[in-house]
Amino acid sequence: MNIFITSRHLSNKCGVVNYTNLLMDVLEKEGHEFTHFGIGLIPKYHKDLILPIVYSYQFLKFNFKLKKSNPEIVHLNPSLAWGSIIRDIIFLNIAKAQGYPVLFFMHGWRWQLFKKINNIEFLKKLFRDNLQRADKILVLSKDFKDALVGLGLDEEKIEVTSTMVESEKYDPGEKNFSSPYNVLFCSRMSKAKGPFELIDAIPKVLDEFPKTNFIFMGNGPCLEDSKSKARRMDIEDNVLFTGYKTGDEKIKWYKKSDLFVFPSHTEGFPNVYLEALAAGLPVVATPVGAMKHTLKDGKNGYKLESTPTIPEEIAEKIIKLLRDPVKMKKISQNNLKKAKEKYDVEIICSKIRDIYWMIE
Repeated sequence: MNIFITSRHLSNKCGVVNYTNLLMDVLEKEGHEFTHFGIGLIPKYHKDLILPIVYSYQFLKFNFKLKKSNPEIVHLNPSLAWGSIIRDIIFLNIAKAQGYPVLFFMHGWRWQLFKKINNIEFLKKLFRDNLQRADKILVLSKDFKDALVGLGLDEEKIEVTSTMVESEKYDPGEKNFSSPYNVLFCSRMSKAKGPFELIDAIPKVLDEFPKTNFIFMGNGPCLEDSKSKARRMDIEDNVLFTGYKTGDEKIKWYKKSDLFVFPSHTEGFPNVYLEALAAGLPVVATPVGAMKHTLKDGKNGYKLESTPTIPEEIAEKIIKLLRDPVKMKKISQNNLKKAKEKYDVEIICSKIRDIYWMIE
């Protein structure tokens, strides 16, 4: 089968690109062929006056490359953000005009934007009528599916799926939880991911577990402010900022850690959550996106009920786990099992392949 798939350029550092690379790697080994179309703008093009030209060029290039590759399936990977969803709806219409089946996989989700669309009748109709043209729509949470069905989209077209993880690579073997503990945060260092709330929670944790180390893995606009905040709070001896890591270096930090904390304000189904499960880490996270349904209190870790999260609550949940190494070990075993049985790359790629065959 020949699949035409879109994402940001394959060298980009983001979850959708990681998903796309894994999917292509696995299915190409089975004999399927992919034509990749890179989307997104190079930073030097971010000037309002030339954005329309750049986007117009992308649509022309998409149309040309699509005709040239003549695929059996078109797989689009948008997020629910203005630029992304408008661009990919145009891609959807170009593909359907040429008679190709389209899989429309909505990775990211912004409730504020969805509510705006839902509250303005002409936007609601425009959004619904265009999405209805897709042969299959994938979303990362039951809440997202329910929202689309509420707009009037055909429920049979919409399926809840997940991102994926190479669970074997992250498997730490037998984990023993004992002080000094390593608490890991891995994400883009932006305000919406909650690094400042976690930093504010650190002193309370250190009051009871003074040797605990907090590892912040990732780059982003809030990295330097986070470092400055740790210095001002006089906790920098217990905090390490590694910057962005990938491959074996990234996996090494997961394996070294004892607990994963992710107080993000909004998510779809974050890769870092699955990586934490695959590394056998108990998880403390906000129940946003798919984590609302997949993170079970006491079984996989603990949910943070406040969003944006109250630092005192983060500290309390961390302390609750660190006080009970036996509980942590049991949760670790649950998470290892869950990653291998539900979210492993082979399992998810098999499901996507079956969807391709269904709509081809």
